[in-house]
Amino acid sequence: MNSIRERAGVDPVADKYTSSLEGFMDELIRERAVELAFEGHRFNDLRRWLLLTEHPYNIKTRQEFDRAEPLDTDLDPKENAVMNWDEEIITTRNLSNKHYWLPLKTEDVSIYPEFYQNPGW
Repeated sequence: MNSIRERAGVDPVADKYTSSLEGFMDELIRERAVELAFEGHRFNDLRRWLLLTEHPYNIKTRQEFDRAEPLDTDLDPKENAVMNWDEEIITTRNLSNKHYWLPLKTEDVSIYPEFYQNPGW
């Protein structure tokens, strides 16, 4: 992963994420969410990692805040203070284990008896 980040001119993954498998996977999942934002691949990633039904991956939220001072574009963005931060859940996806599979067409599974529909469908 660091070789890809190096090629893009990005700093390597922090050591605190590479010390354990769980920490590394959490960072990998977060990084892929950022990398694939607005490309329509997030659902497939969550299916791959069996996270569709897990919180917080099954909720959509919005964040609202006020700027403490007018936005100063000359400063580092991290230096522009905010206040009244609020996060609100917009929707909760009610997905179940069947959503890890896609349904097959009825006419395809009716061709012969040994060809079953995917679980849950």
